[in-house]
Amino acid sequence: MAKITAISVQEKNKKRCNLFLDGEFFSGLSLEIAMQYRLKVGMEIDQADLADIILSSDKIEALEKAISYTTKALKTKKQVKTYLNNKGYSYDVVSHCIKKLEEYKLIDDSEYAKRYIESVSKNQGKRMTEYKLMVKGVDKQRIESAFENTNIPSKENARNIAIKHFRGKEKTKENLAKTYRYLIGKGFSYEEASFAIDHLKAEE
Repeated sequence: MAKITAISVQEKNKKRCNLFLDGEFFSGLSLEIAMQYRLKVGMEIDQADLADIILSSDKIEALEKAISYTTKALKTKKQVKTYLNNKGYSYDVVSHCIKKLEEYKLIDDSEYAKRYIESVSKNQGKRMTEYKLMVKGVDKQRIESAFENTNIPSKENARNIAIKHFRGKEKTKENLAKTYRYLIGKGFSYEEASFAIDHLKAEE
């Protein structure tokens, strides 16, 4: 058993307090949780109750940070997990936050994939987009579904990028080949890259 010897509101964050046990600082704590558990100076508390209190406090703190993180810009589930893990929160706390964020519709990998595809389609092809989304933690099924639900003129985008990349260059086989490889490197398919190069060849 440990005795609570002091509880003080933090100067920089009035929603949190510092908990002192047996004359020594023990942990920062959500003020809401301190009130919920009716903590007060002189109270004796065991290790099991302390663990529950800290877990409850961490859940509140982590969720506040996660909400702030996801409302600034849409994030994937993996990005939020990484963010919270880097903050040092436990598996139980991170899982709690992910569940709540999904309930609040603040994270949605399907919606993220759709918006991402729409935002980058004019600058890169499907293969590169798929790869970047998978790195961000979106599964392949959601990615394919997102592509099916967006109307992306891939060939036209490849052609426009090719025109921009080829600008000021002589129409030689070498330069056409370089532009073709550039399109492949940007994630466009062989068919889309060929379509763009054929357009350059036909252009006066």
